Amino acid sequence: MKLLKTCFSYFLCVCSIIIIAGKNTIIAEEREPSLRYQIWVELDDQDKMLYGKEEIVWMNKSQDAVRDMWFHLYYNAFKNEKSTVIEESKESIKQFGINVKDGEWGWIDVTRIYLADGRGLTPTMEFVTQNKPIHPDDQTVMRVIFPESIMPGGEVHVFIEFQSKIPRTILRSGYYKDSYFIAQWFPKPGVYEEGKGWNCHAYHLNSEFFADFADFTVHISVPEKFVVGASGKQIKAKADKESGKITYTYEQENIHDFAWTANPDFIKIERDFIADEEITKEEYQEVARMLQLPLDDVKLPDVKMILLINPEHKDQIKRHFNALKAAIKYYGLWYGPYPYETVTMVDPPFRTRSGGMEYPTLFTAGTSILNSKEVLSLEGVIIHEFGHGYWYGLCANNEFEEAWLDEGINTYSTGKVIAKAYGQGTIPAYFNRIPMNWFFKFPKYYDYELDRTLGIHVVELDPITTYSWKFFNIVSYGLNVYQRASTCLNTLERLVGPETMLRILRTFQTRFRFRHPHTQDFIGIVNEITGKDYSWFFDELFFKTLNFDYGISSISSKKVKELVRGVFDINGKKEEVTKEKIAKKEAKDKKMKKKPVYLSKVKVRRFGEARVGGESDLKIMVVFEDGSEETVFWKGQERWKEFVFTKPVKAKYAQIDPENIWLIDSNISNNSLKLKPSRKESFRFIYKIIFMFQNSIQFLSALS
Repeated sequence: MKLLKTCFSYFLCVCSIIIIAGKNTIIAEEREPSLRYQIWVELDDQDKMLYGKEEIVWMNKSQDAVRDMWFHLYYNAFKNEKSTVIEESKESIKQFGINVKDGEWGWIDVTRIYLADGRGLTPTMEFVTQNKPIHPDDQTVMRVIFPESIMPGGEVHVFIEFQSKIPRTILRSGYYKDSYFIAQWFPKPGVYEEGKGWNCHAYHLNSEFFADFADFTVHISVPEKFVVGASGKQIKAKADKESGKITYTYEQENIHDFAWTANPDFIKIERDFIADEEITKEEYQEVARMLQLPLDDVKLPDVKMILLINPEHKDQIKRHFNALKAAIKYYGLWYGPYPYETVTMVDPPFRTRSGGMEYPTLFTAGTSILNSKEVLSLEGVIIHEFGHGYWYGLCANNEFEEAWLDEGINTYSTGKVIAKAYGQGTIPAYFNRIPMNWFFKFPKYYDYELDRTLGIHVVELDPITTYSWKFFNIVSYGLNVYQRASTCLNTLERLVGPETMLRILRTFQTRFRFRHPHTQDFIGIVNEITGKDYSWFFDELFFKTLNFDYGISSISSKKVKELVRGVFDINGKKEEVTKEKIAKKEAKDKKMKKKPVYLSKVKVRRFGEARVGGESDLKIMVVFEDGSEETVFWKGQERWKEFVFTKPVKAKYAQIDPENIWLIDSNISNNSLKLKPSRKESFRFIYKIIFMFQNSIQFLSALS
């Protein structure tokens, strides 16, 4: 959902567990979580309240003696205008900041917290701020102090009683009428980092979440009219006729969050992803070859697919399941088997503002009543949100501090899956919610083209690796960690080759499943799999704000004159070469049909500050009038370099990066230059500008 807000803001701005036994073997380690949850929650539909009890068992896997515990209380982000989220929204996008209407606030109160032996922790509760105190009145992080430290290898058993006012949906979670999407709703411990303490940031506008893997058992009591969906697998449903409520019990191991939804109008449909029906033997063999893995290592399990869809969208059921099948298939083949039994996709009800968000084994999609089959907006959001189950769900990076490891890698991965399963999408256009694609043909595009169009605009604002809340604004955050990061990864793929890139991502995904990887871990995998040091690539393009722009500065082609006017020493004598002598020589050469020789010069420039590094270089292709080509290479370290060619034919044009490897190049209009520019080239450049604008419009329309 945050992606939608980011892209909308951009439009406004533009217009105004063990690893490798050997290099070719990857083995995922099933890690025992340090957390266990059992939660009981009751929905009060009339007063829009949640009443909950929570039992937490936390094991200290560090070598530290831990004296306290920090909890996220995310619902307090919607408590008042002094919360970090609301203040940052007004600071970042001013008149477009979050505006909560009276009576629609949300909050969470911990009414009691105590240990298994009955000793109370409630008196020790205090609100704290990890990232000092830009917004000191924020109440989204709570700390309690234990009577004694939890020693290494020890456990603490904590009981919590809480109640929450559900907000009218503001960010991701809340209600609209009798439709509920409940996310980030329970007191949730931060992540304890050895030697550092609890990593437990406030709820920021430009960030999603970070938590430890855990085993969940959750009991959800709702009025019997509701259809419920949740993270994990439903194992029980118990009706209470006296209260008119049903309690649904869900379980799931090895996930780091839990979300659920309830709506009386949902149509619930279950289907199976049957691997043997979706994947051919030849496909398995091809993937095994590319990954350099045994065939059995790329085989996929079956998965139970659950769809909760609104009645007005039931004609799109097939599209929903086909997109989910494509996501399970290609993410599974390329990055590793989906490890859970179920996946639930939710078609969010109108005006609930919960579309396009991911949670472990559950995600929200988003569609409209009228749409075109040629426009892949629906498929794109399903594939993207399911894909988060890999890069956010399994490789659980810290979204507060290194959001690109999820958002960027998943944006890249989404584009690869859509291209493989569907090909190019069509630019959408609507008039009064009616798709104009029904009546007119619009240009087609690949996701990487759109990513580049958007991502290059924010290069000089912030590094991709900036902490989420420290970006210049929400636009810089979104376009850097999504589109710019994806564009850099597509560039990396073109440098190392698609099969090597696939092995990089497969190794990263498998090695860091059920763990918390960092950017340096990813760089280490890149260097390991390629056998080369690509640290420079990340230094230049991820950690800095350097514009990457190489181009052709000038091209010339002049005939080499054998004679030129003047006085020359010839055989010990002074001899003057006159116009008459030159004319006679040229006439004689013409009569003998002697071909002239041309000296062609091509000057290339580094217009930006970012530089190519390592063993990489830039290819420069010069095409001559007879169709012949000359290719030279430039390391690109200097500001400019001149290449000289002597041939019996004039140069026609020069092009730098003819294979379009460097997608991150911010100005491709200067990548080629003709000796004699034509009007046709001017029109081509204008078309590129129009296409970039259309791409921006399309991106926003596709997500509406």
